[in-house]
Amino acid sequence: MNITSHYPWPVLGDSDAISGTYSPIVEVNLGPDTIVIRGNFNLDNKTIQDLIDSGRAKYVLQITCIATHFRRCHLFTDSQFEVSVPAVDLRGVVSLGYFVIATKDISDYANSMAHSDYEGATVNLVQGDILADGGSEKFEARKRYAGTRNISDFLEVVRDPHLSGPMIVDSNQDKIIVRLPSIDYDKLAIFAGSKTEKLNSIIQSGVAFPAILIAMQYAFEDTEYHQQFMWFSVLKERAEKANFEWSKENISNIVQTILKMPVERMLSGLKEIIDEPED
Repeated sequence: MNITSHYPWPVLGDSDAISGTYSPIVEVNLGPDTIVIRGNFNLDNKTIQDLIDSGRAKYVLQITCIATHFRRCHLFTDSQFEVSVPAVDLRGVVSLGYFVIATKDISDYANSMAHSDYEGATVNLVQGDILADGGSEKFEARKRYAGTRNISDFLEVVRDPHLSGPMIVDSNQDKIIVRLPSIDYDKLAIFAGSKTEKLNSIIQSGVAFPAILIAMQYAFEDTEYHQQFMWFSVLKERAEKANFEWSKENISNIVQTILKMPVERMLSGLKEIIDEPED
């Protein structure tokens, strides 16, 4: 056989196994409460179309969101489709997959437009077998995080079981997680309890500033993966609001703006502490 196939039978959309097209045209409307996905499956293959018309096959729209563990398959007999999904169910990157599957067992299946290498060959298909693969595409279900005003809304410092060692930044959750060794964490807890602006500025400069820088470096190394997390969306939204281009070269400027110039505030705080009169 001269063709390269990913299926054990001819599937439309799999290399040149079958002539014809299956090229869905899709529009996504991101509403505050509902995400609407509508379009046309745009199928051009008589054999498969006849199976759909006779009720032995259906179009499939598969919706997958890793961030929220959402996965649904919607089946249609009409080429025009529309699906509504609650906005809370989708966040970050959403993948849309398009197929046509057999909805009943089909004996001696052969497609009249199959490649000549399949001439004379038939296959017995069972319910769920794929007849056409329209590929996949992605969109970003971005949410506005108007309530995330404080750093603690997207960054959290936790105690690491090790007594000493380096600060560890975990960018693989909705919040940036900063793991401090137990000794350092206990010291930080004492300072944080003071709730004075001068100490808060020092803490932000020494902990939050480098932690967010590190997380954003990770994000630009693998944007597709990290854009599913809340902290990524919050920082990107704030950068855009501040008219900063969301780019690797602007990481330092973005973080300093979000933290309101932490180094400057740290130095000012230290000076105030030094200038305070001794008791």
